[in-house]
Amino acid sequence: MIQRKQSLFLLLAVIASALTFFFPLAEFIGEKGSFVMFIHQVQDLVPDSANHYTLNFLLPLLSANSFVIIFSLIAVFLYKNRKVQMQIIKLNILVEVVLIGLFFLHYVDVLEKASGAIASYKAGVFMPMASLILLVLAYRGVVQDERLVRSADRLR
Repeated sequence: MIQRKQSLFLLLAVIASALTFFFPLAEFIGEKGSFVMFIHQVQDLVPDSANHYTLNFLLPLLSANSFVIIFSLIAVFLYKNRKVQMQIIKLNILVEVVLIGLFFLHYVDVLEKASGAIASYKAGVFMPMASLILLVLAYRGVVQDERLVRSADRLR
């Protein structure tokens, strides 16, 4: 059923991932430059300076976040096929971990070197982490449902 708790967790994961587009992830204000990083753009805060960070720079983050949104929505409607739903949720968890790892291990490092400052994390950085937690909770809910169905089948 769509009204199950894992469906709620999946929809909340979609909302958390979608909110990542609206909040900044980090701010870098330093001697060499000043940047605000969103998941879809890096804004240069210095007026009349050339922005070297185009959409191609952020394409892995953007595509991973979009992947999580789309496949979480697909997983909501696969409530009749729990095995496929579990596989999709596991894949979403993996992509979310890669997204968080890319952000903290690559993008923050590149922008810290470019600006000469340490990152100041904003509200948007917590959205992928919240989405990851919600995906894990959804996976646990699907596993519990699968166990319940198997135990009911054994009783017949």
